[in-house]
Amino acid sequence: MAESSASSSSSSQGGRPMKRMKVAGSTSYGNLPKEFLGNKEIMQFQIHDFANLQEKRGEEIQTGAIKAHGHLWELMIYPRGYKKSDTDADKDWTRGWSNFSKREKIIKNDCNDAGTLTITVELEVATEKKSVWFPQLNYCDNIIGTQLYDSTKTSDVLFIVGNGGKEFVGHKCILSLRARSLYDLILTEEQSSSADDEGSRNNNDERVAIQINLPDVDEFVFESLLKFIYTDEVPTLERDKDDDDNNINEEKVKSILLTADRFGCTDLKLYMESILIENFLVPSTVAGLLLLADSHSCALLKEATMNMYACNSKDVMESSQDDWTKLKESNDLLVELLVYATSSRKKYFSVDDGNGTIEDVDNFDVTSLRERLQEVGENVDGTRDYLVELWKSYYI
Repeated sequence: MAESSASSSSSSQGGRPMKRMKVAGSTSYGNLPKEFLGNKEIMQFQIHDFANLQEKRGEEIQTGAIKAHGHLWELMIYPRGYKKSDTDADKDWTRGWSNFSKREKIIKNDCNDAGTLTITVELEVATEKKSVWFPQLNYCDNIIGTQLYDSTKTSDVLFIVGNGGKEFVGHKCILSLRARSLYDLILTEEQSSSADDEGSRNNNDERVAIQINLPDVDEFVFESLLKFIYTDEVPTLERDKDDDDNNINEEKVKSILLTADRFGCTDLKLYMESILIENFLVPSTVAGLLLLADSHSCALLKEATMNMYACNSKDVMESSQDDWTKLKESNDLLVELLVYATSSRKKYFSVDDGNGTIEDVDNFDVTSLRERLQEVGENVDGTRDYLVELWKSYYI
């Protein structure tokens, strides 16, 4: 007999934790709702010498098959109608018609000079809506990190941040594990200062904290980074009406992502990348976010922006003209975008469905790749090409 749950509580969408909640795990029941995501494929059927086909009314012809969306599709045509009442369109107030035009008009207007009738079918299949991928963060109680966070007694690094010179303390042992690039910056400064102050000690033989100046880093952003490093607490994304400086918006999310990337805090970078997709990806932001994603190897964000462009290219170009102008200055990225929009897009393959063949990997979208790499403990940051090669090397 199945065990029943002891209590229930609201959970966040897409695997994101609620504010200050420790998530032990998540599960779901039932099928995800299906929706049209704009992934259309076009099929063209050509009927040669249409006017002279000998089939009588009620007799059909059947074309060859075309593969689209993973299925074979054939077109069945009744050149002279299925039955008398269906030979021509009638006025009706319903949406659509069973027939669109008289046979004579089709022959006159739609057949080319060689007598070929081309029928174009635009096919869109509803698929399960998947939530935005989020990295699996360590939500267990980080007692040591929480106790060390903002502790001046045990700290050995002092950060001077922003134009106001706000001070933050840190610990090299923590930073070496959680933000490698920031730790490397500390080592560089330590080596430089040790030449002038042997052993970095004062007259009382006490250890002097290494001082790191970061005037170009936003104070709130650095505090969010440091808190995540020590406590695994993600930045609060709820709007604070009483304090505009702490009102999380798109630009602050971008700043946190860029700072996390700069200082080697990969988990926070990936988390903020997913936040951008979930909360701020609309046609007017596509071009700017694509430039950001391409510059900082945000594979998931890059794929999401290109998918939206493929579905809403006109809206993207018209609603973000300044960013679109900047994008056009990057010839390689523009060509990549146009090729992506006119070719078959990568598809989601659930881990539950297995790993397929080595050839299937080239068709995996970024979510499919990250889910598999995350499951086996591999790195999930980097370009899509890097993730493909990383999974192939593991798979082989």
